[in-house]
Amino acid sequence: ETGGYSKEKITFIPNGIDTERFQPDRARGRAARAAWGIDPGARVVGLVGRLDPMKGHELFLRAAAQAAQKKSDLVFVCVGEGSGVFRESLLKLSRELALDGRVVWSSSRNDMNDVYNAFDVVCSASVFGEGFSNAVGEAMACGVPCVVTDVGDSALIVGDTGLVVPPGDPEALVEGLCTLIGVIEEKGQELSTKARERIVGRFSRH
Repeated sequence: ETGGYSKEKITFIPNGIDTERFQPDRARGRAARAAWGIDPGARVVGLVGRLDPMKGHELFLRAAAQAAQKKSDLVFVCVGEGSGVFRESLLKLSRELALDGRVVWSSSRNDMNDVYNAFDVVCSASVFGEGFSNAVGEAMACGVPCVVTDVGDSALIVGDTGLVVPPGDPEALVEGLCTLIGVIEEKGQELSTKARERIVGRFSRH
């Protein structure tokens, strides 16, 4: 839909990712894990985004509960601010899903490069309303592969460096997470390099 304008006169300009600020630094990621009390040997799946229904935290938690049963070393981290009422509803759901001890809740932080580097996988579980996800681009610039729902530009950002699943489908998200973690266990450094190169080559501010 072009709103009556000629397609030939429209140019798509994506958000620019600061690839000098966001880059691989696993040592700093280990420090962030330690601050959260996460075992160094755990596989960490992170979701970065404000606590808002559009961001799909409920979907993420339901998928996390299933994935945790399949892989005992998984830990999940949610980073973002939100209303107290919605936050409490998510904490309640987390308890109902028996995720106590498997989910870390963190407020927004200034050291986001450290945060991304603490993750093995970043998940964007948005169910609607997403445009260009800076969190996905920033994570990939840090060499972290992503599983994303097919909302907004997420599939365009990820390309063939991660996995894209339908929105609102926890079973598909579980399969995507477990599949990508399996790929990382086989060729993690190769995938990490590929993710960063995609952002540097297509979406970098520099």
